[in-house]
This record gives sequence, structure tokens and C-alpha cells, in this order.
Amino acid sequence: MLLSNKLALAGFSLESGALAVLAQDIPVPMQLLGFVTLHAAASAVIAQLVLLFLPKHYRQPKLAVLGLFFLLAFFVPLLTFVTLVAIVLTARFFSKASIYYPFVKVELPQFTLGSAGIRNSLGEGAIRTRLNTTSLPTEVRMKALLSAQAMSARYSVPMLKELLGDEADDLRLLAYGMLDNREKTLNSLIHDLQLKLESCHEAGLCQLYSKQLAELYWAFAYEHLAEGDMLDYMLTQAEQYARAALETGADGDLWVLLAQILIKQEKPKEAETAFDQAIALGMPVTRIQPYLAELAYQRHDYRSVRAHLKLIPFNNQIPQIANIQRFWLRSYP
Repeated sequence: MLLSNKLALAGFSLESGALAVLAQDIPVPMQLLGFVTLHAAASAVIAQLVLLFLPKHYRQPKLAVLGLFFLLAFFVPLLTFVTLVAIVLTARFFSKASIYYPFVKVELPQFTLGSAGIRNSLGEGAIRTRLNTTSLPTEVRMKALLSAQAMSARYSVPMLKELLGDEADDLRLLAYGMLDNREKTLNSLIHDLQLKLESCHEAGLCQLYSKQLAELYWAFAYEHLAEGDMLDYMLTQAEQYARAALETGADGDLWVLLAQILIKQEKPKEAETAFDQAIALGMPVTRIQPYLAELAYQRHDYRSVRAHLKLIPFNNQIPQIANIQRFWLRSYP
């Protein structure tokens, strides 16, 4: 408190001296020089005095705060006392300190059973309905089209092809771009694998590259990307690489893939032989029997259809197959 009293007395004395200089009978330039010097000193003292009464968190940065009060006292001399008192009172009694916490404690979220894995995106039916409803705003249909990227390409590609003739330019261009990107991705992977296969000298790696090439060529047919002569070419290439991989070693997955390719090529007898090879290598019955039932249905052998469906257990089946079993066998799990 002693320091504040001294500063108050010094400020009062300097300011009084500055006013007294104006009353002296001396040249005007000397009056102004004396007044400005003493007034500046008084302002500096007053700024330091006000700083003492401010809360600690308002004193930083010190030079900036001192400069602010000095300029206020120097350029507004008549209102300095009232203004500075108001600032001090407001800072001390009418403001709340802003406390900065560099680290905070975050509570663990409440665990809710079954909250994981909830699907928030649109389903296939909702996407297809919105895309086919031309009366909906283009923005809504665009969002549905973007949601189709999360779907399997086997189901999204046909929808994209339908949109190539849509009246909305944005939808048509986006659908074309998505189809083009998928084709470029597959072609790029095929090109890279062919280069690896050409320089491969290890039997195991060569079989792996051939199998992957067969799967990529099959993807063009499976995802409905290829049609007409292009489809025939893709199926031929897929069959070629699948048989090349099987020559290196037995593989149940490859026999199933080859059988699917042969079904698409309308070679049912060869497809059945390939499925038999897959079963002999221990492939699960639940994976093979639906294809054999389909082949039996195509040749109108309905007794064999039921025989194949009976070999598929009802437990842990996808709904589509379970519904087919209920229809043909008239039984329920």
C-alpha cells in the first residue's frame, strides 16, 4: 500500500507541475515542452498505479497493458481519473477470470449393448427406389447414388447402367464416372498381375498370380461390367487362367470359381465335374449344393433339386437359400 501511495502522490505532483508550467510567463514553446514532459511522466506513473490495482490475470502482457493506460492518461487527461477507476472496478468486481486448463479429464462413454455395427446408410431397396423415382429432387437422388458406393459392385453396377440414360445430367455423368473408375481399377490390377506373372519363376507364386487374374476377369462377368463379345472374352480369359492355376496344384476354391465360369459359359456338364472336384477336395457342402441345385433346375430335374437342397443344413444359412429350401422341401428348421 505504501508503493501505491507514493505513486499516487508522485502522479498528482507531476500533473500539478504540468498545469503550473502553463501559468508561467515563459515562451510558448518552453511551456509546451515542460507541460508535455511533466504530463508524460505523470501518465507513466498513473499507468503503473492502475496496474497495481488490477487482478493478476489482467496484467499480462505487462508492456501492452502499461502502454494502453499510458496512452489513455496522456491523451484523455480530463477523464483519466474517472475512466481508470471504472476500469479497475469493472476488472476487480464485475468480471470472471478465464482459466485455461491444458488438460481435461474426459469420462468414458456409457457402453450400450448392441450399439456397434448399426447400419446408418441406405439399403439396396431404398437406394434403388430413390434412383428410379424421377420426381425426387436431383440432390436426393445424388445422395442415394453416392450411397451406392458402399454396396457390392454386383448389385450397384446394374443400377449405375440404368442411370446412363437418365434425364438428369449430373446423375448420368456421376454414374458413368463410377462405372469407368471400377473398370479402370480392374484393368490396372490385371495389367500389374500379368507383368508379375511374366517374370515369375516360382510355381507357388505363378499359381497365385494366375488365380488372382482368373478372379479379376471373372469380376467383369460377376459384376455385370462386360456384355456381348467383351463378356465372352472375359470369361475365356478367366477360364484360361483358372485352368493354368489348377495345373500347378489342386485348389477347391479354384474349382468352384472355374465351375461358376463354366455355368456362365453355358457348359453345365463341365461345371458339374468341376463342382465334384471341389467337393472331393473338402469344400463345404453348403457352398456347392446351391449351384448343383441350380444346374438340376436348368435341366428340369426337380427330383435332383430337392436332393441337393436336402444336403444343405437349415442352420446358419443366408435367408435367400433358406427361403428356397422352405419352398422346395416344404419344411422349416
